[in-house]
Amino acid sequence: MSSVPAFSPTLTLRVYTLRSPEALVAYENIWSKHIPGMAKHRITTHGVWTVPATPGSEAPKLYALVSYRDADDVQERLQAYLSSPEFRADMEGFDINQIIGVAESVLTPTADSPLR
Repeated sequence: MSSVPAFSPTLTLRVYTLRSPEALVAYENIWSKHIPGMAKHRITTHGVWTVPATPGSEAPKLYALVSYRDADDVQERLQAYLSSPEFRADMEGFDINQIIGVAESVLTPTADSPLR
């Protein structure tokens, strides 16, 4: 019986901080378009979540959990998508200045994590 290596993707949590509640809604709609385009570039979207603005302080945020296969070069995959016609079409009409911050964390799953 041969041993098959476990799938171990590179998981990345991306956090986008938006300028306004309206920008959050617009960017949420863009992310729904990003998912199939990213898949063409071997980037899998596991989930997208929004957090509305907190009165008086916090800006609205969009969280996206994506993965890249271990054999893939993450930056190469991401740059291929960002320079693709799909990405340009998704972003058409959206003012990029509505994104006031982007944070990215590479996540390492624990031994018992379902996403391994």
